[in-house]
Amino acid sequence: SWGYQVAGYYACYSLLGSPDDFKFLVDTLHRGGIGVIMDFVPAHFCKDACSFASFDGTPTFEYEDPREGEQRDWGTKVFNFRKNEVRSFLLGSVLFWAERYHVDGFRFDAVSSMLYRNFCSTEGFKREGEWIKNEHGGNANLEAISFLRDLNRVVHQRHPGVVTIAEESHAWGGVTWEESDHHGGLGFDLKWDMG
Repeated sequence: SWGYQVAGYYACYSLLGSPDDFKFLVDTLHRGGIGVIMDFVPAHFCKDACSFASFDGTPTFEYEDPREGEQRDWGTKVFNFRKNEVRSFLLGSVLFWAERYHVDGFRFDAVSSMLYRNFCSTEGFKREGEWIKNEHGGNANLEAISFLRDLNRVVHQRHPGVVTIAEESHAWGGVTWEESDHHGGLGFDLKWDMG
């Protein structure tokens, strides 16, 4: 991987210190009046042997069909948001960092790649035949949208002060709206616009 593709969703990077070192850093920053926002990558993961790709010899965390389960531009696998086990794994990771380390917020990386089944980072969108339409014939990744709504709802219920930020580089409507207030609303607190 090129270094930004996550494999340790429940672990501090050991070359930068121990879990206790990270707790000390967060506590020190909080004492200084500085909040801690953590990057979180729920969209994709590396194919490296240390990661989850074909975890048990089968597509366990990723979609089986590479038209759904691979982000070829980045050389990564895409989480299968249809699987409750995957959804629970990712939600549990956010809650873990909020509860154990008192992280104040999360910047969700590559949200656009989650929202659109035909997302392509180099050309904007994949060509016909390179992706699979949803059950309504559209390009929205309905299970990823459902996951993001559920995740935001749970995080805000359990940790009302924790901020969620969507790095969303396309024009998805309602990123910071609740679904009950705006069709397509995802429930994030803020949008990190890349373009």
